[in-house]
Amino acid sequence: MPAGMTAEGTADYLRREFDARGAGGHPVDDELVRPFHALSGLLRATGTLFTGSALRVISGERSTATLVVTAHRFAYGESTRVAAEGAMHSLVAAKGKGWSGGVYDLPCGPAAVVTGGHSYDVPWQDNSREPFVMRVAELQAYVPVPTSPSLTDQYLLTVSFSTPQPAHWEAYMPSVVRLLRSIAFVAGPVVDGKAHPTRRPEPQPAD
Repeated sequence: MPAGMTAEGTADYLRREFDARGAGGHPVDDELVRPFHALSGLLRATGTLFTGSALRVISGERSTATLVVTAHRFAYGESTRVAAEGAMHSLVAAKGKGWSGGVYDLPCGPAAVVTGGHSYDVPWQDNSREPFVMRVAELQAYVPVPTSPSLTDQYLLTVSFSTPQPAHWEAYMPSVVRLLRSIAFVAGPVVDGKAHPTRRPEPQPAD
């Protein structure tokens, strides 16, 4: 779901989602739009640019994954590469065993990418049973946003991908890599999850 959508943009988003699921005739009224509009505003207020989930079938098994993109103020200094390298080393050290990382040159600039996983104990309703251990594989990419005259502060873009089906990791990675390589920073406002680059003035003809 895009963050910071207007009420009209939220209604358009819901119509597209219903159309994509073969339910284009589903009514989209104010009562339906209101909670999604509020959630979109809350996401933007917390620095979230996008959040979404996927449900698919891989090798005959149901599989799910989530994607969250956030941006926060982060004073990283004069070099995006030094910032990315420092972030990568700090993250790998902080997350511990099983995590690794590297710095990759994306079209938008250098990014610190770390991968690893976590385990969570999920209790059953029957307290006499041992908790179910859910293992989640994760990828986190940290991209220092290049400085620009349109930005008064420095920012760090974070892309977090996770799936509770580690065995399906390789099937997801091509899409995640394409996503990371598609990141672009433009100067201009963002409305309903879409960037509207500021037009550069056309060069004036010589006299």
